Amino acid sequence: MHPTTEATRLNKILIIEDEPDISDYLYDTLAMSGYEVRQAYDGLEGLEKIEQEKPNLVLLDIMMPRLDGLEVCRRIRSNASTRATRIIFITAKGSLEEKLEGFQAGANDFIVKPFSSSELLARIEAHLRIDMLARDLELSERRYRQLIEHSPDGILLFSPDLKLLFVNSRFKSILPGKFDNIEIGQSINSLSGNSLVFAEIATLLEKVRETGLIVTRTFSLAIQKGHTSFLEIRGIPSEIPGARSLMFQVVMRDVTEKHNMEKVISRAEKINSLGILTAGIAHEINNPLAGIANAIHILKRDSTDPKKRDEILELILSNITRISRIIDDLRVFSRQERYEGGNFNLVPVIEETLKLLRYQRENDQIEILFETNGLKPTIEGSKNQFQQMLINLLLNASQAITGIGQIKVELAVSESASSSVTIKVIDTGCGIPAEQIDQIFDPFFTTKRNWRGTGLGLAVSFRIVQMLKGTITVASQVDKGTTFTVTLPATF
Repeated sequence: MHPTTEATRLNKILIIEDEPDISDYLYDTLAMSGYEVRQAYDGLEGLEKIEQEKPNLVLLDIMMPRLDGLEVCRRIRSNASTRATRIIFITAKGSLEEKLEGFQAGANDFIVKPFSSSELLARIEAHLRIDMLARDLELSERRYRQLIEHSPDGILLFSPDLKLLFVNSRFKSILPGKFDNIEIGQSINSLSGNSLVFAEIATLLEKVRETGLIVTRTFSLAIQKGHTSFLEIRGIPSEIPGARSLMFQVVMRDVTEKHNMEKVISRAEKINSLGILTAGIAHEINNPLAGIANAIHILKRDSTDPKKRDEILELILSNITRISRIIDDLRVFSRQERYEGGNFNLVPVIEETLKLLRYQRENDQIEILFETNGLKPTIEGSKNQFQQMLINLLLNASQAITGIGQIKVELAVSESASSSVTIKVIDTGCGIPAEQIDQIFDPFFTTKRNWRGTGLGLAVSFRIVQMLKGTITVASQVDKGTTFTVTLPATF
């Protein structure tokens, strides 16, 4: 008796054979080997049994009354519910022509009469093993597709020549109504011609193809009047086994909520920074206000001579101009946040920001230096966000210094690439302990012992540098000082 396996007990076999002796021999052989067996004695009965029983494998005679085996095979293959069934022809001839005709009809194998039971069982077990693997693969593929379809991200796959091979339903639902006409096989150029989203994807894929690296970018898209979505797209080069060239995967995620949350945190930190600056600015404004008040009291006296009156009026105008200039400087930093792009020159923006820091009167012994090294770099991005990032770093440096100290801002060309500029903020403050260096960009982490900080300043600065497509690093020694280095892509 042929040894049985767990797999054989789970498989059903249908015998379609018009000769009862052969059919019974096959039945007994298979039943004794643990298979679940059914019988049919002509082609039409066989088709009915296939619909009823759904066997995993059919042993099919070629020469039969009413409907021959070749036609039965063709009909099995033409039916979507049965076309995956394994079919082994049993034939007395086994000629090359008959085998070719059988394979063309859809057969998986041939057994030529007479045959041994061991050969029969070996072939059946091999085909059922293949059937089981095929079903496992199909199940795995179904699960994989289900995971892809229910992914929170939109997913697309492009061929090496950037033709669309796959798109999941989530991609279409992220921006309803905009992707109803997507068709598999379209090139990225034809897709991008009518869609801003695909235009961004096309630019992204060109960068991925050029570098062979994962590339990520975020862009805004007006969905409807008064509503803007922020989308993050990531291009991933995908090496598929057996393929000669890279495929390209695109993952799109709606990051509007994340963007809005970051915006709220950024504004909260800006308010905190303004509160710190206001203390110094209030001192700067109170002095000229006191001068103006005294001048007005003097002018109330009728005995003031005309020359003295003119001098006092000139003093009042001078103090009002000073107050106005301070308010203008503050307005630059405190204006409403908005999504900005474009280019701006670093030098005047840094100079404006340093003006704000100089109003901070808590420590008049801090020397503030700005070294441009003759550079006049221009960077791309939000001027307002860059200024917020820099004021956070400068306030952090100012609060780290007790007594006499120095804050220096340096511009330099990055050693790694001539198209990058580094902005260093160097202070002579208390420094940061080595065990805290890895935490300083975490939200709500603060080293300020007087609890004046929110713990968001450096986290916000880190995110702003990311949005400006740059990097930020820190080096520090306790009681020696700290250096923050921001590297940004720039043009000169």
